[in-house]
Amino acid sequence: MSRATLVALAAVGVAALGLFALGVRVLDRDRAALRASFAADRLAAVEQAATALARDVDDIGEDLELAAALLARSPQAEIRERELAAIITIERPYLAAELYDAAGAVLVRAAVPDTSPELLARARGALDDAVRAAAARPGRLITSPPLGSEAEDIAWYRVFARASPRHGGLVVALVVDMRPFLTGLRLLTDASSALLVLGAHGRPAPASSPGLAARVRALDTTASPGLDRLMAFARARTRGSLTIASAEAHAIELPAAPAVAVTAPVLIEDGEPWSLAVVASTAVLSDQERTLVRRLLAGGTVAIALLAALSFYFVRNARRAAALHERLRQADRLAHLTEKAEKILDHVPTGVLALDPQLRVAAVNRWLAVRLGRDVIGADLAAAFPGLPAPRLAELSRLVGDAAAAGAARSLHRLELPLWGEPSRVNVHAVPLAHRLGDVHALLVIEDLEPLRRIEERLLHSEKLVTAGQLAAGIAHELGTPLNVIRARAELAIDRLGEHPEVRGQQIVLEQVDHVSRLISHLLDYVRIAPPVTEPIPPARALTTVAELLAVEAERRGVAIATEAAPDLPPLRADPGQLQQVLVNLAINALDACERGGRVTVRARAAPAAPPGAPAVLLEVEDDGAGIEPAVRTQVFDPFYTTKKRGHGTGLGLWVVAQLVRAHEGEIDLDSRPGAGTLVRVTWPAAA
Repeated sequence: MSRATLVALAAVGVAALGLFALGVRVLDRDRAALRASFAADRLAAVEQAATALARDVDDIGEDLELAAALLARSPQAEIRERELAAIITIERPYLAAELYDAAGAVLVRAAVPDTSPELLARARGALDDAVRAAAARPGRLITSPPLGSEAEDIAWYRVFARASPRHGGLVVALVVDMRPFLTGLRLLTDASSALLVLGAHGRPAPASSPGLAARVRALDTTASPGLDRLMAFARARTRGSLTIASAEAHAIELPAAPAVAVTAPVLIEDGEPWSLAVVASTAVLSDQERTLVRRLLAGGTVAIALLAALSFYFVRNARRAAALHERLRQADRLAHLTEKAEKILDHVPTGVLALDPQLRVAAVNRWLAVRLGRDVIGADLAAAFPGLPAPRLAELSRLVGDAAAAGAARSLHRLELPLWGEPSRVNVHAVPLAHRLGDVHALLVIEDLEPLRRIEERLLHSEKLVTAGQLAAGIAHELGTPLNVIRARAELAIDRLGEHPEVRGQQIVLEQVDHVSRLISHLLDYVRIAPPVTEPIPPARALTTVAELLAVEAERRGVAIATEAAPDLPPLRADPGQLQQVLVNLAINALDACERGGRVTVRARAAPAAPPGAPAVLLEVEDDGAGIEPAVRTQVFDPFYTTKKRGHGTGLGLWVVAQLVRAHEGEIDLDSRPGAGTLVRVTWPAAA
């Protein structure tokens, strides 16, 4: 016998054992589900009966309240007696009725003509007790225990009483035959079930099954765990179900099989609740369980037959499976390598086109496909790049041909080509494939140089600014001495001229010299910004200081200035003077942009996009002024650029602000719309 056959037989044996264990488990699960469904059906029937019984008892309470209302309007004893007699005559379960005042004195009595005097005599004590209890608890429906032991017919009778607080505390009591209400509950049971009805005082009512009632009365002297739990449920007026063992079920005259017990409370409005319980034997489920077993055996037989057939198939195809496994392993490895190559090509920031021998596009990576914005698979180079001039297309075709002929990569550098709708500077490389992959003949690699070009332009611009700043600083230093001489000569001339009309001209010279001096001072401050000496500064305090400094200027211009600081912000890591210089410059620019009646808001809040471990505070200066045109928005932080009128600004304020922010390792940006105001955002590092 071959090894494969032994393995197959062992597998069949293990599977058979597994099926057997699974069948037992399924059988137990189905049996449990069957019993749960059985218990749910019984519980639903018991709850329906409990609802009906509660409604009947509630009707008794309503009749008592109605009687009190009728009798309160009839002060004569004869009229009251007639009305009381009419009430108990209409409702046949009522045998006798009595009316008492709030002190417990009898006002009137009435009884159905055929009522036994013995019954009325037996009911006397229950009537007195019920009336006293009702008078002590106005509005409460009082129910007495049965008037006799369960073996007596008089046990069907109970006394109900209620004191009406709305009608002078009148107490009406009824002797009621409960048979019409309780006998219908026996429909809940059959030969395989038993009923337990617990009245308001927790004693079994005559409608209860005799065997179950007797066993309940003997619980104090007999060990019955299941029935003990059932009584606990019933006396607690709890809804639920539980299982009763076979021995206990047999002791209450049910078949010797496990039983299901369900309980439901009978909730009486303004009265003591009752409780219903039904114990039903699960012997009636035996036929259904046998059907489950037969189905399980049939299913198991079919499953084992199928396992045997599968084992035969396994033995016959074992060698073929080994060969297929090896092929699949190789295919999986190839697929893995292919997927890795595709992922690499899709994520490199370079365009890659796979071309067939006719120079049609066989594949394109994701980076290039996104920029082209359309599907170019199967298209030639002219269709793939419709904006490319014919000479450039011919040049690319020759590049691919030269690379294929030489068997080595060929490149064209720094070409200006409109490959994806707008001119871009690119490097193009043609790479031939030594071993063709399907219809792929060569690769055309397009390297976008635009990001690098923009970086180069920014670096060149920065170098120009540095050079210009150094040159301006040198010129400013050299201009200082001549300006001082001019100022001194102008002051000397003013002193000598006295009241001469030319004095005004000399004063104009002084003003212009001072203006140039201030410009030079601002320029030198920018070039020689002192390194910040930082300390923790609360944002709210910094904002308040700026508002106080500019309050007079804002009032003079008729512009409102306000501060907003979010609670629990961390302190700023800043040089106090430089932070104040930044905020004051930004606020003054905002004031300059506003007309009279405008508003400037300086606020601080948590930076929404601060990286973990580097907390920051967002400082904002917002105005509702004229705004800035989009064409010049990128120039506002350049030196000597200003949107103010000539003579009203040097163009160095925002330049200095930007340098101070960067010196503190912060960031500054600006958002503005013409006619809608400007918002300057400064992301300032928080103190550790």
